[in-house]
Amino acid sequence: MVNPLTEDVMRLLMPRISRILDTAAVGMPSAHQFQAYRKVVLDEFGNQSFLPELEALVQQHGMDRNGRAKTAGKEMPR
Repeated sequence: MVNPLTEDVMRLLMPRISRILDTAAVGMPSAHQFQAYRKVVLDEFGNQSFLPELEALVQQHGMDRNGRAKTAGKEMPR
């Protein structure tokens, strides 16, 4: 299960990646070049690279998998 914050970031990111790939498809002289470029982009921003790094970063900054701060509900010492 992926953190809701991670899902929100990916939901914002994927349409932008799609537009970048659409633009690249028009500008690449051959289909082979575009397919190679597409693979690199999706590898970098997908499940193999960016997503695990983003999930680790969200967890590092104290968010649990439900999107709540790990300190939620704990009282501050006086």
